[in-house]
Amino acid sequence: MKKTVVTALIAGLLLSFGSLAEPDKGKLKPDFNKKRKIYIVQLAEEPLAAYEGHIPGLAATKPRASRKMNPQSSQFQHYADFLKSRREQVLSAVPGARKVHEYKVAFNGFAALMSSKEAETLRARKDVLGVWEDKLLKPQTDSTRDFLGLTGIRGPWLWGITGEDVVIGVIDSGIHPEHPSVADVPTPKRGDRGREISFGPAPEHFVGEGCDFGNSDFNPADAPFECNNKLIKAQSFSESFLTVNTLADYEFLSARDADGHGTHTATTAGGNYGVEGPAGGTLSGMAPRARVAVYKVCWDAPNPDDSGCFSSDSMAAIDQAVADGVDVINFSVGGSSTTFNGPDDIAFLFAADAGVFVSVSAGNSGPGAETIGTPSGVPWVTSVAAAEDNQNFGTGLQLDAPADIAATFEGLEGGGPVRLADVGAISASVIAAEPLDACGPLANAAEMEGQIALVIRGACAFSDKYNNAAAAGARAIVVYNDGTAADRMDPIVMSAPDTTIPGIMIRHPDGDLIASSADSAGTLSPEIQVAREDRITGFSSRGANAGAPDIIKPDVAAPGVGIIAGTTPVSSGGSLFASLSGTSMASPHVAGVMALLKQVHPEWTPAMAKSALMTTARTGLRKSFGPQAADPFDMGAGAIDPGAAFSPGLVYDAGLADYFAFLCGAENQPQLIDPGTCTELESGGYSLDSSDLNLASIGIAELAGSQTITRRVTNVTRGSKWFWASVDAPAGVDVQVNPLILRLREGESANFEVTFTATDQAQLGDWAFGALTWRSLGNRFEVRSPIAVRPVPIAAPAQLSASGSDGSLSVDVQFGYSGAYQAQMNGLAEGIPFPGAVEDGGDNLIFFDVPEGTDLARVALFDADVGTGDGSDDLDLQVYGPAPDFPLVGSSGSPTSAEAVTMRDPQAGQYAVFVIDYASAAGPTPYTLFNFNLTGDAGNSVVGAPTVAAVGQSGEISIEWMGLAPGIRALGLLGHGDGTQTFAETEVMVNTQ
Repeated sequence: MKKTVVTALIAGLLLSFGSLAEPDKGKLKPDFNKKRKIYIVQLAEEPLAAYEGHIPGLAATKPRASRKMNPQSSQFQHYADFLKSRREQVLSAVPGARKVHEYKVAFNGFAALMSSKEAETLRARKDVLGVWEDKLLKPQTDSTRDFLGLTGIRGPWLWGITGEDVVIGVIDSGIHPEHPSVADVPTPKRGDRGREISFGPAPEHFVGEGCDFGNSDFNPADAPFECNNKLIKAQSFSESFLTVNTLADYEFLSARDADGHGTHTATTAGGNYGVEGPAGGTLSGMAPRARVAVYKVCWDAPNPDDSGCFSSDSMAAIDQAVADGVDVINFSVGGSSTTFNGPDDIAFLFAADAGVFVSVSAGNSGPGAETIGTPSGVPWVTSVAAAEDNQNFGTGLQLDAPADIAATFEGLEGGGPVRLADVGAISASVIAAEPLDACGPLANAAEMEGQIALVIRGACAFSDKYNNAAAAGARAIVVYNDGTAADRMDPIVMSAPDTTIPGIMIRHPDGDLIASSADSAGTLSPEIQVAREDRITGFSSRGANAGAPDIIKPDVAAPGVGIIAGTTPVSSGGSLFASLSGTSMASPHVAGVMALLKQVHPEWTPAMAKSALMTTARTGLRKSFGPQAADPFDMGAGAIDPGAAFSPGLVYDAGLADYFAFLCGAENQPQLIDPGTCTELESGGYSLDSSDLNLASIGIAELAGSQTITRRVTNVTRGSKWFWASVDAPAGVDVQVNPLILRLREGESANFEVTFTATDQAQLGDWAFGALTWRSLGNRFEVRSPIAVRPVPIAAPAQLSASGSDGSLSVDVQFGYSGAYQAQMNGLAEGIPFPGAVEDGGDNLIFFDVPEGTDLARVALFDADVGTGDGSDDLDLQVYGPAPDFPLVGSSGSPTSAEAVTMRDPQAGQYAVFVIDYASAAGPTPYTLFNFNLTGDAGNSVVGAPTVAAVGQSGEISIEWMGLAPGIRALGLLGHGDGTQTFAETEVMVNTQ
């Protein structure tokens, strides 16, 4: 969504429905920005990685399976010249634009600095597929090699699987090139028992070159460095960042890393074997014989809020990395968007089609639900959650009495300067603070002296609680979560600077139990250590996947807490190593393992490698705190088990056509694929249902009664094999697999169906989890896929549209329950039209009334009612009210003029709406704004519907209306319920124009 910015209120068209009293203009000014920004533009032609040769005279450039592109070939050069001419033709339409980047390999287009009007000019062209405003994204051990089973008697390293001649591309904050983990020194080729050999020249399939270091004019500390046979390329992409920001005084204007994040991820994925680390230990990357190519896109600014990685710079890096011939990309960068139409999302799609494995951090916004963003949410990348390994421990609180609650409660130490290890065991009584939130002086200071204060989270900072407890004489503090929402039952890591007593945080149920009991003798001690191995970290982002609820995310989990790897001395005070935590640290573990898989199975597609990691993953992980098992929204398929992934038995494969079909049918996503292509895919047998995308996981976000999904598996083992299906069914759901037995030769594929049926025991509206496993004879292979389904009482369309003053329509709904059914219409309510015209770059202020008893009020614009009606104009809305204070109610800023601001149960009174010209054709732009007020009255509509619902059955609802005024639009909400509650709503819009 665009950001709209502040200018002065224009004296323009003032229309009012209701009172004509004009409010204080100081309270009503639109937020409207006219600055030039960077926009990313996608052109219609296919990029080099996907072009299959349909243009006469231009041969195909898409590489064949398991092959890389050849940038030196005449086919590549000719089609690249063709794309360049197209880019120049489009750019010539906006002569004021300044080109920042060009893209041709994984994405066809460019990034340019231009005005919003110029962006709209390009958006209206038929040879332009999309225009996006640039976004600033944020970047998201010595023992993990052993923890993941890479070493040891059955580990892949012993068998020479170390990433030989595989290239890992790291798109991040650069590299400290002098780091020993990327030095060109002899390393073991066959693990720690093999002889050490030097790295040879870069693999033939990698054609990238150049080492961007030594810009001492910008930073005298930027020493020159020539790439070597380990670090084979380093390039920086700063054009977009420098267009809008400046660099921090310690930053380098080169590929040299000032932050440390890029060096850490690169050395985790592909660092050398046996590098001497801190405290005498040794460090190794996951693929120690892999080569490393670095693409710097993340930059530090003087203000940390301005630091980050612009999508347009990242796009240039992705494009270059694919052109260079990397085999694997690690992208420990992400954002909160849930739409899959970002240019980086598209670039990674074509990168996957070109055979590049992509590992992406899941994000650090957990533990709340639906915190997965992009690009980690898209199905063609591998999204990695962060888990804890066997080197992580929690400090324990031991309660000795009363006996009925005596237990060890897991917790985390606070962030103050006095750590638990400095204090030792504290044997004392646990006393509930008064007040319990400890946000003021404690009233029970006398009994708190020398004891452990129990307080609840919330209302003030953790430091305030610590200090108030300390002032009352407490020797330590225990904070328990407030439990105000389901996703806040677990504790978090506390930050309590400037405090003098130690403390931990525990779960809400545990704290509530202690608080409701008599004072308990307790021990707070670092010696009471609780192993946190195989727990999903609290910060790791969780599903469900808001961008595509049928696609389970994350995909897998890997170690991401306290990971020791390389860093830059700039950010570490001179050290070459750092212990960092984050899904950013988990992702390169998977990237490194993908390099090992690429070495052994160069013919595998990225989808096959991802499937192998998922179906062989270890389960048995737990949530961040407490005994509860982690579910697929925490860990995906589970923790990666690299040794098992090399021989998974069966794999689930997917290609570009599968992903296009998914995009055709994905809900909540902009239409990226031409409708003609979608029709062609559907007629070719591709399902457009997101649940049918051939992933190694199965998700159904709306299971109303029953649904059958289809999957396809391929045997990647030698000879013929029999596989039997078994199901761990989600609670309340019956699952049937057909066929139950598969016999497949090597390389042979087969389809199977899985039918899910909600039973009377299903918890409607709640996600339920399970698994489907294919087992071979003797359980040699166990191919496990996680399942997440959400039984719902009814599946109904979200929107319906019709036309005519009189008319009718019908719609089918699917029932997921048995019992009474009632369909009730609120409306149709005729919209009040406000015609007007807005000047270039201007805004109109319109007043409207919301009457008493209104259930829903909406103001809306429609593309057909703006300008020429083709959607090329871009007007936005901002709504304020009610009078007299006129606070901001909401805004709408889509790329076209299809805008709406909806208010549920609004306060009656006068409201105001600004119609803002964000970008439109020259001259006044006419429009008609509509105000709809629904009051619960069915108006002139009649609804016919069944009165009884039955699980798995469908019902037809008919809607008739008559006598609507001509030349208007009417809005209604069709509620679906059982007479006591509403399960779902269908919006009905009728146009009588």
